Amino acid sequence: MNVTIESSFCPYCDEVTEIYFRLTNTILFASNETELQQGIENLKTKVSLDDYFVYGFGAHHFWVHQRKVSDPTQPFRHRLLKVEF
Repeated sequence: MNVTIESSFCPYCDEVTEIYFRLTNTILFASNETELQQGIENLKTKVSLDDYFVYGFGAHHFWVHQRKVSDPTQPFRHRLLKVEF
């Protein structure tokens, strides 16, 4: 799997910073798409992932956008990271 950080992370509170590092570790420790999907599902049960990030799986990749602090219904314009498998 190939991880690409595409834009800078905005550490606007301690919780989002902790979740970002947990998300990054989940991605880095996964060796394939199935492990990544399981890891993300597991992470969602432990932290407020959906409150700070918008993410999804494509045919051959996983993508993540950070939500705006000023309007949590809107993600930042640029994708935060992409994982290709």
